Amino acid sequence: MSKEKEKPGGEKRRPKWWRQFWPLTIISCSVLIVTGCVVYLLGYIDLFKLFGDVLVLLLTIPLAYTVWYIQTTYQHSKSVHVMNKIAFIMAGAFLAFPITLFATAFIIWATGSASPTSYLGTWPTLILLFVLPTIIGAFIGYLIGKRRNYRPFI
Repeated sequence: MSKEKEKPGGEKRRPKWWRQFWPLTIISCSVLIVTGCVVYLLGYIDLFKLFGDVLVLLLTIPLAYTVWYIQTTYQHSKSVHVMNKIAFIMAGAFLAFPITLFATAFIIWATGSASPTSYLGTWPTLILLFVLPTIIGAFIGYLIGKRRNYRPFI
């Protein structure tokens, strides 16, 4: 199933994302390779590291193309929609924990107060810091995904 459109003369035309992908890829790869060469010439990295950077960069181009192609080709199927829904919910749940952990640590550090376990107890603190943020984060991820119609950010 090809997503190419036909021009009036019968010749096939590439979709818009295809035409935008390659110039962006060529420009970004050229900038990164030139930057790597400048860093090598300034003496911050050796030749082996420069070679590894260029090799990794050239190997990531097919990976980026593959991800982009799969997302544009199969974005409308039901299974991808369900997977995106699960991904939004899980991302919200997983991001809530570190945000809560660092926010709590910052508040304790900034105020100089004792830990929450000293005045709440162990189990209420565990529920307050681990269970509730995960549930709230999952709900927020669901709402963000619903607003975007579960389309990925990429």
